[in-house]
Amino acid sequence: MPHSVEEIEARLRANGLSLTPQRRAIVRHLLGSANHPTAAQVLEGITREFPMASRATVYTTLALLRDLEVVSEVPGPGNELRFDPNPDPHQHFCCTRCGRLEDVPDECFPVSVASDRRLPFQVSRFRIVAEGLCADCS
Repeated sequence: MPHSVEEIEARLRANGLSLTPQRRAIVRHLLGSANHPTAAQVLEGITREFPMASRATVYTTLALLRDLEVVSEVPGPGNELRFDPNPDPHQHFCCTRCGRLEDVPDECFPVSVASDRRLPFQVSRFRIVAEGLCADCS
């Protein structure tokens, strides 16, 4: 996954798409957010710059970015989808009290299913969302 607006723009152009001003605002908001925002939070975050931005534009853009593997969807509290622009391999921790969603390095969850010959399928990736109380809530 890309790390910058420029890399994301290059990915869009390689797929015959453009980074419109509203898409750019959505990407900037995602890259500048440390809290894995929901689509509603992305919309709220870009309305200062684009007061007429529509919910449909945000949802469509997030789906496009997901399909291009620019962002990933992560289930948050109540399975509300959050969006994660972090391209580095990692898993997540979700606080069951405050809803905080944090990145956790892969090495904290030593899972090795990709090469397990007992499985009747080939694993290309896995996602872990550990749940519990964050440091502030415990």
